[in-house]
Amino acid sequence: MKNIFKELNIREDFSEEEVKESYLKLMKKYYDELNIDDSVLFLAQKRIDRVDEAFEMISSIKNFDYLEDKYDVLYTICEEYKEKKNYKKALLISNELINFIPIFPESYLIKADILAEINEHEEAIKYFEIAEEMEEDIKEDQYIQYLKAQSQIEAKKYEDAINTLKKVTKLYGDNPFLFFDMAYCYEELGNEKMYKYYCEKRDKYWKDHEKD
Repeated sequence: MKNIFKELNIREDFSEEEVKESYLKLMKKYYDELNIDDSVLFLAQKRIDRVDEAFEMISSIKNFDYLEDKYDVLYTICEEYKEKKNYKKALLISNELINFIPIFPESYLIKADILAEINEHEEAIKYFEIAEEMEEDIKEDQYIQYLKAQSQIEAKKYEDAINTLKKVTKLYGDNPFLFFDMAYCYEELGNEKMYKYYCEKRDKYWKDHEKD
């Protein structure tokens, strides 16, 4: 019993927040060590496994929410690696999130976001669409749909991007940046009439909102 407390560097009279905080610190430490060199790769992975096993055992003994706590910790680490532009690590942990609890759309969305940032737009679109199938509200989320449209544009899926952008406009109203993107898509498709139409809508919007 004492070994699992030692593994997480905690006292036996710990709280759920204390054990979760210790688990987060140790997981970050050992994930950081994964990219040092091949000689410590195996050791770092074994440490991660031991810490996770101890965390699961303690959670079971104390009736803590192991699934939610572990998911929160992994998601936090994934976001931190993404913010630091350590995309290799961020993708690694996004995959762990998906494997750990496959039914959470947030895992697919963060992976889509990471893939978009490294210009893997075809793959990013796939993960946006998986998340949409899991949760209907995502199809009406302005920010997520805008990100999806940007990946569609970068992947040269201009007709798909137009459909996504029109849906966002219908849901949230006119937006000059969306008009700009739609004009660009129509220009790339060689549709001069629609290109000019959305350029005019964009310019009219700016003119009507000069004093805003």
